[in-house]
Amino acid sequence: MIAFRLPAGVPVYAFALLLGFSVTLGLAWVAWQASDEQGAKRRVDACLWVLGGGLLGGRAVEVAYHWAYYQSHPGDIQLVSSGGFAWSGALAGGFLGLLLYARLERKSLGALADALLPLIAAVTIGAWLGCWVDGYAYGQPASGWWGIPARDEWGGVGSRIPVQFIGVLLTLGIYWLADRQRSSIPGWKAVLGVLGGCLELFALSFLRADPAPVWKSLRPEAWAALVLAGCCMLALWMMQKSTG
Repeated sequence: MIAFRLPAGVPVYAFALLLGFSVTLGLAWVAWQASDEQGAKRRVDACLWVLGGGLLGGRAVEVAYHWAYYQSHPGDIQLVSSGGFAWSGALAGGFLGLLLYARLERKSLGALADALLPLIAAVTIGAWLGCWVDGYAYGQPASGWWGIPARDEWGGVGSRIPVQFIGVLLTLGIYWLADRQRSSIPGWKAVLGVLGGCLELFALSFLRADPAPVWKSLRPEAWAALVLAGCCMLALWMMQKSTG
């Protein structure tokens, strides 16, 4: 969905606009929580590595998943401003970007991940809102008071279960609870937040009505959420064991 056009006629897509605003908010939030200017700079640098990795990973998995289309339309691969990202690929790519930054700068991966928790929350919320305006990840039809107007991929608007807004509220709650953890283990907050986000996506997949292939009664994003949630639980167990 095009939000508006620049004077030269260049389209500005609503999804990209919302995601850009959420990234800016997340960067400012991360920098604000730093104890000094140098610490803020290091955190912002780490954020940029995470965002770069997330951009590449999310787009790569999306293109691979819809390869039949992109094989016939190779020019569309670079049109990232119009949307089209796989959250699982973005999460994996962001992690690899952070891992590489931590190795190059000789910093604690866990401590960096905890510091970047606000960025993860802000980007997730921006993605949910972008899905709402673009007609993606919409809920099943609802005739009760809980239904809100939502667009589908064909542009039709109807009263539906507010999956995207439930996602926003759950994301706020999950990352607020993760940030309040008093664990001294570096990375504990971040992994706990990502685990909650994966379980959120798994649960909300049962309320979605946008078409998707199903295997063993589960959508692809539900399987991805289960796999990544398992990785998070394994990471928490290993972190706990290493300090025990």
